[in-house]
Amino acid sequence: MKYLSKELLETLLPYPELIDALNEGFRRGGNTPLRHVHKVGKNSLLLMPSWQQGGMMGLKMTMVCPDNGKQGLDTIQSTYILSDATTGVPKAILDGDELTFRRTACASALASSYLSTRQAKSMLMMGTGKLAPHLIRAHSSVRDLKEIYIWGRRFEQAEKLAKALNNELTATVTAIKDPSKYANICDIISCATFANEPILKGKWLNSDKPQHIDLVGGYTYDMREADNDVIACSNIYVDAFSGALSEAGDILRPIDEGIISKDDVLGDLFDLVSDNFKRQANGKNSFFKSVGTALEDLIAAKLGFDNYRNN
Repeated sequence: MKYLSKELLETLLPYPELIDALNEGFRRGGNTPLRHVHKVGKNSLLLMPSWQQGGMMGLKMTMVCPDNGKQGLDTIQSTYILSDATTGVPKAILDGDELTFRRTACASALASSYLSTRQAKSMLMMGTGKLAPHLIRAHSSVRDLKEIYIWGRRFEQAEKLAKALNNELTATVTAIKDPSKYANICDIISCATFANEPILKGKWLNSDKPQHIDLVGGYTYDMREADNDVIACSNIYVDAFSGALSEAGDILRPIDEGIISKDDVLGDLFDLVSDNFKRQANGKNSFFKSVGTALEDLIAAKLGFDNYRNN
């Protein structure tokens, strides 16, 4: 059985190839129960299985350990086990963190490839955590971005990330202090934070042109990255109905407050990749909310394993 480390996955999961694999994987579909969550003392254990009949099956085990920082360790520790769905024979163990970062970013980019304007040239990234550079790279894989702006609560972190990406991307990457001045001009706005109160305001957006809003940070009812004005003026899509309509505060709270209804959620990634999908031409913004689905993990793990085996 092979172990695919973070360093290996960086080469085995290039963004354009993973985006294509997710596109095909969602077309094929799979079996993905809701995640299991268990308390282990102060910690939380999350188990996320998925399988495709006659293909592969996988399980991501994630431990959330709040006290890890005291020992210089990351709060979240993830491991992925990939097995043959017919025989149950384990094929590989993968670094769960790198797998999650890349599949999350590429799922957002996949949605953007269907929802954002093809002429998109600018992006605002709100958040400077480990997911932010992956989101910027993935979105840059599907749109010819020229200007990228990064905002974070700590400006020095935004500066550090902008400097690193300027040495890597063809786009000009700039750290900013006031996102309200840039939300109006950017074609794509991506948020990846642990915010409990909205950091993106509808009053900042451009009423004269459709924009694409991408929210990936919040994964509980109490977490919120965009206010009601953002979602009220948008065509709403999610990564998977099952997770988003049971976990995402950016969807559930506007529903509970009567701002939108469940019927206003127009589709998920399964719908976007189908031959029947047609982009809405009603002048509204597009809005994509992701909480993550184990099918994305499975597709990414299989691609990484196949690329390792073929190389």
